[in-house]
Amino acid sequence: MKGKKTNTWKRHWRLWMLAGFALVSGAGIYVLAGYFLHPHTLPIHSIQIKNEFRNLDKVSLQQVLVKAIDGGFFSVDLNKLRDAALSAPWVAEAKVTRVWPDKLVVEVVEQKPIALWGADALLNERGEVFRPKKGMGKPPPLRFEGDEDKARLMLDFFITEQKAFRQQGKSIRDVRLDRRGEWRLKLADGTTIVVGKEQMDKRIRRLLAVYSALEQSEKRPLRVDLRYEQGFAVSWRSEEKG
Repeated sequence: MKGKKTNTWKRHWRLWMLAGFALVSGAGIYVLAGYFLHPHTLPIHSIQIKNEFRNLDKVSLQQVLVKAIDGGFFSVDLNKLRDAALSAPWVAEAKVTRVWPDKLVVEVVEQKPIALWGADALLNERGEVFRPKKGMGKPPPLRFEGDEDKARLMLDFFITEQKAFRQQGKSIRDVRLDRRGEWRLKLADGTTIVVGKEQMDKRIRRLLAVYSALEQSEKRPLRVDLRYEQGFAVSWRSEEKG
């Protein structure tokens, strides 16, 4: 009986010891976590912005990132910093990583404008409209105009039709989609093409099938209206007034 009581007491003692150790360890981890996550522990001392840029202002981006720092090495919010970078002009993509012990590395992909959008914006290669706060550098020769929520649609339309026109030695320089859904193109030679809002691809292919013949005439086409069931109407340059 005495031996059983001794064994029972030893088991209880071990359990109490383990519980005490776990409690002390947990408290220690809690204290350490609180220390490392404190915003003043291991403050950030440098930010490196990687990649080369044509239009992006590194100094301005650096200032934006510094203002967004809200903690030390372990506690700084990387998602917040990434969002801050993306809010800066000319930034298309951003990735933020920590480098021990006090550094942040920000990898940035610059916006690549392919066209003007309206009067004060640019269109990138993904069909997204963005507005630089300071200047737009050398403006692209291509221009788009329409509702911004149709930007991707307009870019896809342009890519498809540009290939077709280039087979005829022509190039689209202006793409417009009005609120009624009507498409209008302007070529590099100044010819305006009113496509309309139905069967756009079919209408354009019908025009391109005879475009070389149009150019062989004495007059050069100024405006071509494709909104006809069986053909199209041509306004020649000498007929245009104003």
